[in-house]
Amino acid sequence: MGNFFFLQLLTVVFALSIATTLFNKRVLGFPQAIGVPIVSAIFVFILQWGASLLQGNPFFSINIANIENAVRHIDFYDFLINGVICFILTSSALKFKVSDLRNHWRPIGILASLALVICAVLFGLVLYGYQFLIGKHVDLLVLLLLGAALGATDPIGIKGVLSSVRAPHHLMVKLEGESLFNDAMCIALFMTLLNVLQGENFTLLGVLQTLLYEIVVAVFIGVVFGWAILRILRGKHEMESLILTTALLACGSYLVALLAHASAPIACVIGGLIVGNKWKEILADADIGDVNHFWHTVEGIINSFLFTLIGLELFILDLSTSLILGGIVAFIILHGVRFAANFLSFSMFPHLRKKRYNGSLAILSWGGVRGGISLALILAVANVPQLKEYSSILVGYTFIVVLLSGVVCGLGLPAVMNAFYYNPNEEKDGWKGWYQRMCHKMNRKGFQYIIGEDANGNEIITVYKPESLIDEKDEDGVAAVHNPEKVHEVKRLESPDNF
Repeated sequence: MGNFFFLQLLTVVFALSIATTLFNKRVLGFPQAIGVPIVSAIFVFILQWGASLLQGNPFFSINIANIENAVRHIDFYDFLINGVICFILTSSALKFKVSDLRNHWRPIGILASLALVICAVLFGLVLYGYQFLIGKHVDLLVLLLLGAALGATDPIGIKGVLSSVRAPHHLMVKLEGESLFNDAMCIALFMTLLNVLQGENFTLLGVLQTLLYEIVVAVFIGVVFGWAILRILRGKHEMESLILTTALLACGSYLVALLAHASAPIACVIGGLIVGNKWKEILADADIGDVNHFWHTVEGIINSFLFTLIGLELFILDLSTSLILGGIVAFIILHGVRFAANFLSFSMFPHLRKKRYNGSLAILSWGGVRGGISLALILAVANVPQLKEYSSILVGYTFIVVLLSGVVCGLGLPAVMNAFYYNPNEEKDGWKGWYQRMCHKMNRKGFQYIIGEDANGNEIITVYKPESLIDEKDEDGVAAVHNPEKVHEVKRLESPDNF
């Protein structure tokens, strides 16, 4: 009859996912991507504490060693990178408009490529300095590898954060677009550094050739799958066949790209973009809505699984004081260098820099939530011979950064948004009020935007209290001179071209 291991595993994971999700929803009220791993971590602490109290009890005890052994056998990388990530990326791509990508491809491209590389390099260099100062030397290449893993913004975490705030459309497009496309660059950079660590020959030309091959072949595979799926979707379908067809698009394009040694994330994203922007011509809106609703539900289930597993990884970590402190420092460094990398990257493109709206890069930098992809990459290589002596640092730092990224970046994003976009309901009292006032100091230009709608329901962005920019004030603070040149400045700031 077998030992029912798979059924047992599913039952345990389902039970834990339900418990963490309900606790977060009913008690904490955090976005799922933030709350579930926190609750999982809390459950792990409670279980470990309970096990220590029951140690030696003849009637009831908890064998933590067996739980730790079970967690160690979870192939996190295979589950996410070689598994469910294809469904998450395709689901997002099906709802992502090509017109939005066409309008914002430059900032998305910069964030997903150049800024990612600069962020990884700066992170590795600064963290190398920190490790040197505390007397715990870590090879620079190892820290650059960690920077490459942590450079990826997580599409799951991003969607969870954006669902909790009212962000302007252009910001949502840029953040979601970055999370869709930077996975490929992150994995390519990560694997290149891993090959160097393992002693393989490394040349810049060879890396560029490999990267070009991966992108071109992936785009080709995505286009072929996209148009093939559109052909299949023509004609009459049951809902089941529509769902199965989109599932084939996700896992089929991803698998073929993996077999062709191309960028699998790009392949399924391209396929999803083609289908999602063309299927309105051949399918009813109701059918499209039902399919999207199905994949939204699947995303929710996968998210619960994934973030529960992230929390359970705490079982295999030996969290010493120095490791926790190092993880916090790593998060601060990562947070700082992401700001620096984004500003440096956009400074290389004067045309984009001149069009930059107030608070653009600050919000985009703050909203870069890290998650399962970073942890999966590190867990996959933690026991590689060249990295084994650094495995506790790599896994520990990554775990702490992922948790702090969700808490600080995720929960703090509304306050950062309020600093640049006027919100009459922002917190003014207590600790939240103090935090909001600190965030307002990020707005050095001193003016805010308002998000509104025109008569046709289209989003418009205007300057809040434009008179503060137009009128020059005397020493008493009373408006004295109306400056026509500032009127043109306000019109420029409100131009749709800036967004």
